[in-house]
Amino acid sequence: MKTYSNLIFRYLLAILPLSFLFVTSCSEEDETPPLASVVAKFDYEISNEGVAPATVTFNNTSIAATTYEWDFGMEGATSTDENPEYTYEDFGTYEVTLTAKAEDGRENTSSQTIIIKDPLGGKLPTLYYTDRATGKVHMIVLDGAETPTIQSFGDNHIKPYGIAADLENEKLYVVEQDADLMFQYDALANGTKTVIHNAADLGDKEHMLYYPAGVKVIDGRLYWGAEGGIYTSALDGSDLKAFVEFSTNTGYLEGSLPLGITYDAENEVIYFVNDAYDYSGGIYKVNFDGTGLEEIVEGVDAGDVSYLDGKLYYFDYATSKGTIYDIATKAKNEFVDYPTKFVWGTIVDPITEKIYWTDRGDNDDGTDGKIYSANLDGTEIEVLLDITNAPTVEGTKILRPYALGLGLY
Repeated sequence: MKTYSNLIFRYLLAILPLSFLFVTSCSEEDETPPLASVVAKFDYEISNEGVAPATVTFNNTSIAATTYEWDFGMEGATSTDENPEYTYEDFGTYEVTLTAKAEDGRENTSSQTIIIKDPLGGKLPTLYYTDRATGKVHMIVLDGAETPTIQSFGDNHIKPYGIAADLENEKLYVVEQDADLMFQYDALANGTKTVIHNAADLGDKEHMLYYPAGVKVIDGRLYWGAEGGIYTSALDGSDLKAFVEFSTNTGYLEGSLPLGITYDAENEVIYFVNDAYDYSGGIYKVNFDGTGLEEIVEGVDAGDVSYLDGKLYYFDYATSKGTIYDIATKAKNEFVDYPTKFVWGTIVDPITEKIYWTDRGDNDDGTDGKIYSANLDGTEIEVLLDITNAPTVEGTKILRPYALGLGLY
């Protein structure tokens, strides 16, 4: 009897832990993991340098989707392939839309504008701007359309305080003040960026890229402002040297940060605006051979300056006015009130005969930024871009514009 009892006792000891686990596991509620969000994303490459006829190869980078529907922006031009190709026979602008769907019916849509160029060489004036909220570069085709055609590319620009287009070689340059970098994009639209200047790699020339701003392509070379002077290099970053430095050797303007710079090709003069936040401010001129440094407008606090036909265009934070300055007569036409925040981008286009400037807005998230235009005399001020027609980045309209550049595309 004792032996039988021992057997029962041992049996209970063996099965009780299993019973406990079974009861415990059954008592816990089964938890269903949340479904991953469906995100439609894509990039692309264009053959034939973007000239019609051109084949566009689409690279689908969507998330959590199993089927895809493409609309190539032409009647009847669609596809359900994951990574399709489509050939555009005619030049023009086309809005491509990708709808990505999950098996349970959830979906998300993303659109981008594809620009196919005229094979006869017809090009349109184009405005480039940097955006701190998106970290991207954006280009606007200035064709007078009510809804602007916008192309977006690039990424991770934190403080992009200068942008310039090299039309001859079809490249774009952006300075990154936050990290002391200068980037080159290998195309004027949808380009891939590489670093051509990094202060950390310059050794005893590292000061030439401290807080860079105001980059311009002048006579086949790059020129930009940095703390202490204006510097220059070849377009590929080689042959780096000082154009003009403000030090005790010159005895003039020591301690400075040239922000925006502009060029008068007819008279071979560079104009630049000095940083008034840490230094003296003012607009200066210097001959293209580095001589004749002279202050021509005192106390100006501006982020950029643009030259055309004997006049300088800038936005002066000190006076709270957008200003047209006649160099010969020294007359000022204060044509518009200053936006609520500091204006970084100001540029004049002789083709469209317009002034363009940026208003980054009050909100860091890019919900209230604007880009304005006006006639060369300051009349007919209009909003070129605001949140209603701003580019959509990852499903959200965003506009916090900073630097401006001009090109032809």
